[in-house]
Amino acid sequence: PGNIKFNSNDKIAIKEVIDAYGFYWDSNNLNKYLSLFIDDAIGVTINSKGKKDKYYIKSDEQIESNKKRMEFFKKNHMQRRHMMANTLFIELSETYAHIRQYMTLITTNKKEITEILSPIDYFFKLKKVEGVWKIVYREINLDKPLDLPLSK
Repeated sequence: PGNIKFNSNDKIAIKEVIDAYGFYWDSNNLNKYLSLFIDDAIGVTINSKGKKDKYYIKSDEQIESNKKRMEFFKKNHMQRRHMMANTLFIELSETYAHIRQYMTLITTNKKEITEILSPIDYFFKLKKVEGVWKIVYREINLDKPLDLPLSK
């Protein structure tokens, strides 16, 4: 923290990828959401009980699972919002970044009730691919279980 030897353009671009992650998911835009990841990006989910689930984010199974989640939100009139907060750059080079991102997940159900679902502690690893930052690893650490569990 505080080191000025990092390229500020890279920091802005990385932060933009993380912000887009929330906006694309919240707007049910699966194609744009998936475009933020490299093809073999790893996903890890750690629930409030410490259980780990590891998978490929762009696997057919995960894509189908994400489609079903988005369809569930639409069908049940649930609007998710990722409220991004603190971003900590753990490591940053010309082609690699490791960041920690706090986020609060909220939902508005049937345009009537807004609820805080859970604070989430994300770990993202990104690499620069042909001048564009892409997510290669995403870890989700939930403070409490969600209303619609991430894992089966």
